Parts: sequence; C-alpha cells; structure tokens
Amino acid sequence: MSTLLLLLMTLILQSDTEFPHPEYVVKCYPEMIMPGDSLYFTIVAKNSHVDSIYIMDHFYLFTNDIQIRLRDSDNQTLRLLFAGPPIEADFFLRVAEVKSGDTRVIAVATINVPPLEDLKEPFWEKQLQNLSESEVALFLCITIASIVATDETPKYDKRKLLTFETPLMMKPRPEKEMTLIRKWYDETPKELFPVPYRGKEPTRKVPSGGRSHFPVIENIIVKGEKVTQLQFMRSDNRYPGHPNAPETWQGWKELEESLTPSTMRDEIRLARILIQYSDTEDDTLIKELKDWFTDMNEVQRSVLVKRTRNKGKMYDAVKKFDTALLEWEREYLRNLGLIE
Repeated sequence: MSTLLLLLMTLILQSDTEFPHPEYVVKCYPEMIMPGDSLYFTIVAKNSHVDSIYIMDHFYLFTNDIQIRLRDSDNQTLRLLFAGPPIEADFFLRVAEVKSGDTRVIAVATINVPPLEDLKEPFWEKQLQNLSESEVALFLCITIASIVATDETPKYDKRKLLTFETPLMMKPRPEKEMTLIRKWYDETPKELFPVPYRGKEPTRKVPSGGRSHFPVIENIIVKGEKVTQLQFMRSDNRYPGHPNAPETWQGWKELEESLTPSTMRDEIRLARILIQYSDTEDDTLIKELKDWFTDMNEVQRSVLVKRTRNKGKMYDAVKKFDTALLEWEREYLRNLGLIE
C-alpha cells in the first residue's frame, strides 16, 4: 500500500500578501484499511517565501486547530475525535518563526477507524453493513486552522481554514476477526470508554463518568510483576484493551499470529515486541524491530518509533527513524541526551 500524498497546497493571497501562508504537506497511510485499523498521518508546514513567517507554535488535535473527518459516498460525515483534557482549558496562542525555506512538523498522529467505543455508532454501523457486500469508499478530510503573522504577535483575523481531502478505501475484515472485535467491544466495561465532550459539535473525547483522568490499569506481566499496558501501547487504542488484552508476551504473539496483515496487527506486533523485550531482554528482538522499521512505510514509522523512546537499546536501534519531531519533542529528547 503506497503512501498517499494529499494535496500540496500553497496559499498566497494576492490581496493580502502581507500575511503569506505556508505550504502544508499532508501524508497519510494506509490507503486501504479494515475495521479496527490504525490510520497514520503527518502534517508539515513549509515556508516557501523570501521572508520569515510566523505560525502557531502548537497545533492541538483535541481542539479545532486540526480537524479530522470521514465522509462517505452518501456525503454523511463523521469527525474523528482525539482524547483531550477532561476540563476546560485556555490554550495561550503563541507563534513560532519559520525561516525562508525551512519546514516545521505540526502533527504526527494516529487514530483507529473506528475507535472501539464507536463500533455501534450509526455512521459505523452503516459502513460495516455495507462492507458485508463490498468495499466501502470513504474520503479522509483534514482541516488545518492556519494563523500567520509577520512578527511574534498572532493575528487572529488572518486565520484561514485549509482543507485537504483524499479517497480512502475500507475492505472487509475476516469474519472471525470481526467476531473477536465485537467480543472486545462487548466485554469492555463501558466506564472505560471515553465519551465526546460537550455540545452538538464536540472537539475531543474525555474520561466517562466525570472522572478527571483515564484509569491506569496494571494488566501485563513483565518479570513476574504486573505493569500497565500504557507502557507498550497508546492509551486510545483498545484493539485490544483491558480486560481483553493478553497478560503475557506469549499471549500477544499468539494474537498477532492469528490476525490478517493490517495496521491493527502491526500495533499488536509492536506491543508484543516491547513486552517481550522488557520481559526477556532478548537482543534478537532489537534486530527484529530494526529490520521491520527499515522496511516500514515512513508515515507509519514516524508514529510507531515514538513508542520506543523509553526502551533503551530498542530506541537506540531505531532512533534514526525518529525524524518527524514536533519542537517540544525535540527539546525533550535533547534534554534526555537521546539526540544531539
């Protein structure tokens, strides 16, 4: 499956050249998905102008800075929501300089399609029903709120909404795997599912039941002790999550080998490698990880490599792939001595 390069857009307003916008390059992987898969994307801003420009310092996925939507062939749309703070927060708008010819990564992210908690939402029930007959054609729509300035003072009135759209195909997952996914949904305590936050047009998901944070559950056995799955898998991926996740790396390996090649299986494979290495310290796993990452699509790799950062020798083996860095990530890794 080849990487999709969504429209490369240059916006230079002839009537407003004092505030030129950057080019945005949006890449997405994969172009063919199955229910439960992870969808990966990166967004980069490039200054192709003669002078420096200033853009937002942070783009938050749980606000309206970057909106991710799916649209089906009947023109019905669904916003894909990321987890965010469970309380209202004011995010102070700061801008960052992008010099002429420079680029700045503004997003590196992944989301499940659908998230497990949304399996029985009307939009997804419709798509799953259509999948029983054939592939389903969807469109991935990414809208970026571009705010630019000619100095370090944000200009709210220069905000432009730029939308990038690309076709995305969904094909049926083998029925035995769909049965497993439905089992995971049914056996997950509903209080562990996040919920859309507030209003008719929510921008994020938050812990259910008014809790202030998502629960941290110790459900994986490493060296005889129980640790949290969050050490090995991103918190919003419940394919599988507690209480459906295997307790041991052997169980994760058995699950991995039972699944069709897909990004859902890739996520499980990475979790298995990290759990197995933490439990056994077997250096052959470092080679497995490095070989796998070498052959991996660059967009998926940009996301998955981040999960190895606190894994010592495993990160050392693949950190050359950790190139799509947000500025705060670069500073964090530099402070830890992990990069120069």
